[in-house]
Amino acid sequence: MTVPPCRFSIAASDAPIELLPRDLSDWRQGNSGIDYVHRLDSGRDGPELVIQALTHGNEICGANALLWLLEHQFRPTKGALTLIFANVEAYQTFDPQRPFASRCLDEDMNRIWLSERLYHPDTRETQRAVELLPYIENADSVLDLHSTTFAVAPMLIYPQTSTNRAFADRLQFPFPHLLYDVGNYHDGIMISEHQRHAEQGVSIVAECGQHFAESTSQQALAVALRFIAQHGMLDNAVEIPAWGYAADHQAGHYRIDRVLHAATEQFRFVAPVTGFEQYNKGELIALDDQTLIAAPFDNCTLIMPARVPVIGEEVVTLAERL
Repeated sequence: MTVPPCRFSIAASDAPIELLPRDLSDWRQGNSGIDYVHRLDSGRDGPELVIQALTHGNEICGANALLWLLEHQFRPTKGALTLIFANVEAYQTFDPQRPFASRCLDEDMNRIWLSERLYHPDTRETQRAVELLPYIENADSVLDLHSTTFAVAPMLIYPQTSTNRAFADRLQFPFPHLLYDVGNYHDGIMISEHQRHAEQGVSIVAECGQHFAESTSQQALAVALRFIAQHGMLDNAVEIPAWGYAADHQAGHYRIDRVLHAATEQFRFVAPVTGFEQYNKGELIALDDQTLIAAPFDNCTLIMPARVPVIGEEVVTLAERL
């Protein structure tokens, strides 16, 4: 299979760069035999949790949250917690003049978690995913820490199961929740692979804020500690920080409906967008050369629009506010 090179904007960031990658070399050798994977075992029976950071190399906040746990010698009160720095090679290429270019090396690491891709790993991302796959498949619950191109509200994204919905509600996460059906969204995202192997487990992505904002790291740590606490694995002495962003208790829930791709190099939104713009059915969203793209339903909300549309690539997710 021929995989196109990782194609992401090499332009400067529109937002201030308040975060720079830290040196992870002291944490390369974990206790699992796999580089940058650390398993923190309580020695007591309990859940197997995984928290992954750096699925995308320019999403720094998750790495900072894991570093906090390691540097504070965190141990769960029961069960075990595995901390994964995923695409460290991409992270190490970060250049503040081209901050989006370190997202990946060969391809998006959050689109490859499929048996047909991992059976014959032919890129650096698929090769790394094969190393990490046993931890993902054997976990009871997985949290994948991400951030966003634009400075939009933090959000949770998870498969629409009763277990995920109940867990997300217990988190009391005062920001948007995005729900999707496995098989009707990106099959190759990591939490979908976990959900296929742990039907009753918790599989959640936390988008923690804009890539390079300092408050995004606080948001990532706040989510991670609450995730651990909701599994009954956080010592009472550990102080959970406040959310990194002002709470929005009216944020609500959204059902992911579809992902749009740019068919031509002329794809353009009809107005500047950053995410969470809402349209009524029939309202014009974008133009793709001569093709008009209108909202297919009422309460149609744009989720994570591409900063620079690229032909053949995802340009925006459409979701319905529930």
